[in-house]
Order: sequence, then C-alpha cells, then structure tokens
Amino acid sequence: MSETRDKRRRTDLDLFVLALIDSGVSTPYELQKAAGLSQGATNPTLQRLLDAGFLRQGKPGPRGRTDYRITATGKRLLKDGWLPLIEAGPSGDADSDLRVALLALSAGRDRRQAAAFLHRSADRKMESIGVPEPIGDLNVSAPLARWYSELRSSAARTLLAAESSAVRAMAEALPRNLTGKRRHSIHAAKKQKSS
Repeated sequence: MSETRDKRRRTDLDLFVLALIDSGVSTPYELQKAAGLSQGATNPTLQRLLDAGFLRQGKPGPRGRTDYRITATGKRLLKDGWLPLIEAGPSGDADSDLRVALLALSAGRDRRQAAAFLHRSADRKMESIGVPEPIGDLNVSAPLARWYSELRSSAARTLLAAESSAVRAMAEALPRNLTGKRRHSIHAAKKQKSS
C-alpha cells in the first residue's frame, strides 16, 4: 500500500476498512451508514484491497449490494499492519489519526497506546501553531492586505487549537475495548473535564 501524492497515507484507510469488514460492516452502503465513510473514498479502497488479495467479493445481494469478506492474507495484514502507522507518528489529519488510534485499540487491544497516539496528534497541532510570522515590509498604504493576512493567521491558529482540543477529547473518550458498551461519549468527556 502506498502513499498518495499529497503525502496523506492511504494505509490507515485501507486497514480501517479491513477492520470494519472484519467486524461485519461488509458493504459500501454499510461503510457509509455505519462508519460515515464516503463511497468516493471507500470504493477505490475496496478495489485496492481486492486487487491485493486482502478481500474477496461476495455475490450481489438485495438491491445489487455486494458484500466483502476479509481473506486470511487480509487478517494477517490487519493483525500488525497498523504498527508502522503508530511508529511513524501522527499524520496531522484528525480523521487519519483517529483511524490509526482505533486500529491500535481494535487490533492491538491497547487503549493506552491509542490514547497516547491521539495525544501526540493533539500536541503536534499545538506545535504547528507556533509564533506568528511577521507579515513583511508592507507599507502603511496596504492595510487591507495586512489585516487580511493577520486575521487569516489568527483564525488558523484558533482552528488548530480547537482541533487539538477535539483530538484530546477523543483520546479521553476512547473505550477500554471495542466489544462492550461505550464508556461515555465525547461530550461527557468534555463536560467532565470542564467541571
């Protein structure tokens, strides 16, 4: 599995789709409805996994929906294929980092490792805020450009801080395991933290 040109890893999505199929979410429709994954992202993923021999396709069912099953090769990949993603560290993309953390929880059965990964992701976002760069030698006659640049920069820092906070809340809301009921929701984790 390779990386896309824009450096975002496809591996985390491929492994996450494998894990979902292994857990019984087996059609593109179910991937969309149960996990919120777009068919535009999952259809190429499913094709890559089929071509690589990690999945096999079932017969079309009602309404032409085709289900997928994980192969023995796919199960072997799923068992430890997520480890290099943990070792590589957070990508900076909240969805990707959440998928990697959930793979660590699902396949690795390690909540501490999953939560630590999400905390590193949040830390990375905060580090990227950094110190605002000087705008440059704009003369006084260009206040529109200066204000535009300063306000955009301020908004970007605020969004990164909010995203960091959201990723930390996800880390706190991770369940002990994925087999039982949810421990509590992200909203409960935020509420508990603010008390």
